[in-house]
Formats: sequence, structure tokens, C-alpha cells
Amino acid sequence: MKIILIGMGLLNLAGAQYVNAEEMNISGRLLARPCTVDTDTVNKTVELGQGRASEMKTAGAGGEWADFELLLTNCPAATVGATATFSGTPDAEDGTAFKNTADATGIALRLASRDRATTYQNDSTMTQTIDTATHSATFPLSARMFSPKGNPTSGQFAAAVNVSFTYQ
Repeated sequence: MKIILIGMGLLNLAGAQYVNAEEMNISGRLLARPCTVDTDTVNKTVELGQGRASEMKTAGAGGEWADFELLLTNCPAATVGATATFSGTPDAEDGTAFKNTADATGIALRLASRDRATTYQNDSTMTQTIDTATHSATFPLSARMFSPKGNPTSGQFAAAVNVSFTYQ
């Protein structure tokens, strides 16, 4: 059997002399590693405390704001910025808020910048510059329960917002 295999190999080599070689260009892009999402940020829980339905009777009324941060660390030196994209189920009464998934009705989650000048909703983004000294970025945010149309019912409140990061 070995003699037959060698003979077949010689035949293939002999036939290869009629094949034309063409140039092939292959290109790609080498990216730096991503930043590290801080362990406290990975499964962040923001405690909003207790709101009172009686204090949210008017449309747009809400509970106290809870400030929190998302943190990226160990960013490569070449990384100059990071963008957080927020996603989740929009509230049926106010598409700029996130849906409450617990049993209280007429209440939603409002997500905003720390100064509350910018509201974040499904598919909104927030971009921060990477600190060149610490190789980190902080996303300062605030959240609260609020009633889009007023007159919420009492009950439990829970909302989920996913965050994905991209780097520049």
C-alpha cells in the first residue's frame, strides 16, 4: 500500500505543473483588548427605596433619584473613549422609560444622566472619555420610579436595563 500512495503523490505533483499561481491578498485589523467591566458594574443593582403611590398621583411625578455609576477599568492606552448602549423593554405608557416587570401598575423606570439633563431609553447611548492616567471611564447615572400618567397602584417594582460597551 505504501508504494501505491507514493505513486499517487508523484502523479499529483506531475499534474500540478500546469496550474497557474495567482496572488492572494489577505488583510485584517488587530484590535486592542477591551476595558474591564468593574465587578460592581457587571450585575449592578440600584436600590430605589420605597415610593408612595399617593405622592405620584400626577403624571410625571416620581420618587427620589438614586445616583449610581458604571465603571470600566484597565482600558488599553490606545483606547480613548467608551460608549454605553442601554437596552430594555420600553414602558407601554411612556416609550422613553423602562417597563416595570413587577406587580405595581402605572409606574416605570426613568434612567438619566447624573445631572438629569439627559434621559436614556431603549437603544440610547452615553459616551465617556477614557482617563489617560487611570485607564478607566466612569458613567455617572441616576434612576427613579415615576408615573407616566399618574395614579399608580401599590406593589413591587423591578426593571431590567442591559448595558453593552463599545470602545473607540
